[in-house]
Amino acid sequence: MAEHASAGDDVYFTVPGIATVRWDEAHSTVFVQWDGWANAAEFKSLLDAEVKALRDHRGNRLLADCRRQRVLNLADQERANREWLPEVLAAGLKRFSIVLPESETAAGHLRERLGSVTEMEVAYFATVEEAWDWLGR
Repeated sequence: MAEHASAGDDVYFTVPGIATVRWDEAHSTVFVQWDGWANAAEFKSLLDAEVKALRDHRGNRLLADCRRQRVLNLADQERANREWLPEVLAAGLKRFSIVLPESETAAGHLRERLGSVTEMEVAYFATVEEAWDWLGR
């Protein structure tokens, strides 16, 4: 797990080789650490875990470390725009920091998918440290 893990963290989703979603108590932030690729069911479970963590903790910040995220299925990404985006906004998300995938294609898809979102602040970074700093640890 990441260097930001602490005893107060709640894990909401963890599948080896895919990702971990947890509540980072020290920073009052949902923290997602991608480890690879997710199929449609796994991606939906991961997104649902983000929403649940935000609701459970009345959070408004999300950091996604997507460096190891591989290209996701386009239909899954489109479903996320339709379903996850309204849910996560209703759950209170205001600031979303993303560490871009090493895959240029995956990074492009992320930017494209979130490029028109105006209901929350979205920022992209090369390192986890920069992403935490932007969220205002």
